[in-house]
Amino acid sequence: MKTQGRVIRSRMTKRLGAALSVALIGSTLAATGSQAAPKPEAGAPKYGGTVTMLIDGSIAGHCFANALPGGPLGASRSIYESLVERTNKGKYVGFLAESFTSSDNKVWNIKLRPGITYSNGEAFNAASVKQNIDIGRGAVTTYLSTGVGINSNILQVDVVDDLNVRVTLERPDNDFLGLMYRAGRYVMRAPAQIADRATCSTNPIGTGPFKLQSFTQDEQVVVKNPTYWRKDGKGRQLPYLDKIEFIVVKEASQRAASVRRGTADAGFFVQGDATFTNDLANRKSLVTGYKSTQTAWGQWMPNQNKAGSPFKFLNCRLAAAHSIDWKSYNKVRLKGNGDYSGSVVGKSHIMYTKKGAPTYNLAKAKDYLAKCNTDLGAAAPMKITLYADTSTQSQNNTKFIQKSMEKAGILFNAPFIGESALLVSKIYKGGGNDFDFAEGTPAEGGSPGYVIPFFVSKAFMTGTVNPIANTSYGKVYNTVIALGNHSDTKVDDLIYAAQAEKDPKLAKTKWQAATQYIQEQGIAIPAVHGGFQVYVNNKAKLRGIGTLKMPGGQMADVVETKGFEWTGIWKG
Repeated sequence: MKTQGRVIRSRMTKRLGAALSVALIGSTLAATGSQAAPKPEAGAPKYGGTVTMLIDGSIAGHCFANALPGGPLGASRSIYESLVERTNKGKYVGFLAESFTSSDNKVWNIKLRPGITYSNGEAFNAASVKQNIDIGRGAVTTYLSTGVGINSNILQVDVVDDLNVRVTLERPDNDFLGLMYRAGRYVMRAPAQIADRATCSTNPIGTGPFKLQSFTQDEQVVVKNPTYWRKDGKGRQLPYLDKIEFIVVKEASQRAASVRRGTADAGFFVQGDATFTNDLANRKSLVTGYKSTQTAWGQWMPNQNKAGSPFKFLNCRLAAAHSIDWKSYNKVRLKGNGDYSGSVVGKSHIMYTKKGAPTYNLAKAKDYLAKCNTDLGAAAPMKITLYADTSTQSQNNTKFIQKSMEKAGILFNAPFIGESALLVSKIYKGGGNDFDFAEGTPAEGGSPGYVIPFFVSKAFMTGTVNPIANTSYGKVYNTVIALGNHSDTKVDDLIYAAQAEKDPKLAKTKWQAATQYIQEQGIAIPAVHGGFQVYVNNKAKLRGIGTLKMPGGQMADVVETKGFEWTGIWKG
């Protein structure tokens, strides 16, 4: 069993690495960009044309174990669609699903839209949805899935009829749709793709507007899906484009230069690319920028149960929390492009409160440090290690934070410098994080669904009856996403109480109570929040950006975690 667990952890860290390194390393970086509002286009859309889109990271693959970050996620999402999408008002609504209904927030009926097929002609139906969710939650042992820990509350999935699926939860969840959205990653894969484990990651088959023509981890080409199920508001068949080429260019400077010069039509940028998006924002005659809502939440997590960690003591956590000058960091290192809300989430989030949140205060930091060193006894004084990736920008950002903390008298070892994949393998591992902090989390989105998994003490609740918890990979995932490596079950109790509350006003109060406790206890330290941007060369004449309505008539954000929704975009 130990051998199997080690194999699972090894596979898991490799596959999670690309997706999570953006959050972990990029948390000390920021988002920027000019915002262009979508507007109605003059004239009818034009069919045809190819778009070259530059993205920021390798496309690891398209199977259940491939958790993709923003740019690669956008490449994947040109092929796939999800049951749920988020509107520009922050509401979760059905997409492939027509509706979600529940009388108790514990047993949910998902009604699917009729007449949808995968691009290979297979039916999109309840059996297919059950297959996807079951694999995602770890009920199918032939597949590993990065969703096991996130989906730990799902007990059972049943086919009611061809267009209805029943999902039974262990605990009531008033944000079940937020969970099913999961920052746009809860996509539906065709049975034919799932049938072959050997090719699952390289043979994506979805319900989306495009289908795969060719694939490597550095370049993916998709072409129009001629049987796509959607039409625009005038009854015209979607999509308009013939082809999209997604090309990986990891250096943000090169991506920005290519978009500026017009050798690429568009480029995706993350919060770590501030220097280059600032430059692009000043070149409005050449490029147009589109910016997401800032819902990539900045949170630093002290690692409480690492062997020898000073952060098992509250005084040590609060000394660190009060010593970081995030406002100056945002101003100096991020040129004011980040969002420091003073809470572990942004102001629009239901969990938002500044109650209990530590703020920069050197006097308090020094006072807590003295108490911390008393708590440590013979292990005093507190001395910690930060980390950074191999880029100069990341290392300089880490140095800024270290210097801020040193002003309070906190001592440091030399920073650990490594490639992103190495860092992530040390953070997301069975047995817990190797470092003193998780310098950021993957938490994102306008609701608690993809935030709380990183706060609870473990993925599966105490006393769970979910049989997956006792499997080898269930045990691995039980702790690997609990980044603070804490054992405070009061956090779990507060979160589960908020999750179960049916009254929206009371739920908000309970969510805020959970946040207050998390901040008071230094379980998560509020940092700088960010988002994503796409820049388009003006000569590319991309039209229709952000103007296509969802199947239910709602509007989505112009830019999401995945970047653009390409279905309604054309070349003028």
